[in-house]
Amino acid sequence: MSISDDPKKQVFTVTINNLTAGDSGYYWCGVEISRGSAVGTRVSLSVTEGVSTVRWVTVQIGGSVTILCSYDNMYQEQVKYWCKGWDWSSCSPKVRTNSPKISDEMSINDDPTKPVFTVTINNLRSRDSGYYWCGVEISGGSAVGTRVYLSVTQGVSTVNTVSVQRGGSVTIPCFYDNIYQKHEKYWCRGSDWSSCTPIVHTDAPYITGDVSIRDDPDQQVINVTMNNLTSGDSGYYWCGVEISRGSTVGTRVYLSVPGDDEEGGNNEKQRWEQVLDAALKAGTGVLYLICTIIAIQLHWSSCRKRGSNQREGDDEGGAKTGLKKF
Repeated sequence: MSISDDPKKQVFTVTINNLTAGDSGYYWCGVEISRGSAVGTRVSLSVTEGVSTVRWVTVQIGGSVTILCSYDNMYQEQVKYWCKGWDWSSCSPKVRTNSPKISDEMSINDDPTKPVFTVTINNLRSRDSGYYWCGVEISGGSAVGTRVYLSVTQGVSTVNTVSVQRGGSVTIPCFYDNIYQKHEKYWCRGSDWSSCTPIVHTDAPYITGDVSIRDDPDQQVINVTMNNLTSGDSGYYWCGVEISRGSTVGTRVYLSVPGDDEEGGNNEKQRWEQVLDAALKAGTGVLYLICTIIAIQLHWSSCRKRGSNQREGDDEGGAKTGLKKF
């Protein structure tokens, strides 16, 4: 329990942590005046389920986490928020359901029908480690909430991108921290961590169609195998670990399976390469033939010239002999 006064705002704040059912009852906000007199007002504190969540979450650096915060039915219409800080009364709000900041880094979503709100944080860094609060605002600026510690370490890790030939198979290993050895693991599909569609779980079933999952707690790794892959299987997937109260940790991987267009382009390229190769070979043959013909023509022309010169020489020799006879 702690109390703090802000004279400028003319308000003092009382914070009570680790509430139990025994803390329910009437309390007074009081101000002492001269001669021991006092003024004040009474408030009734009812400790029910309030707000609850996990106490500790470990997440991989660069990974994502979804933290589930359950609350009492009486808070269905109230604003929920997520804040960071050791002390409840001075934690720094990050996202609120009345002005949800949905981005690649952080988002909040409230489902009063359950009742529960979830906080999703992506691209976690070591500086994100620390204490956070699941909070619910009630009348008069008061609030109820519960604290959770977020530890950003290695958590769950896997490869970033996998490329597989159409019709082939792939096994993707997902390594996890030893604190998750007894937790359920799963494989889901979707670009957004908070809404990806589960495909297989390690509890049941182990095998679904062409996708299977196996957990090896001794090696701290789950192996996901996908067979008979098609271009439609391309997309983002998540290696996930379920922790208590529905919260989860995980990391994303992109699976690339070339489609018909890409393969068609490659085939077309191969066909053009074959045509060019054939043309080059044919061109070489034609060039060789042309060179051979030219060589034969030159040789024939040279022979004819030599024969002509020889006949001229014979004629001249005969003419000289005839003159001698005459």
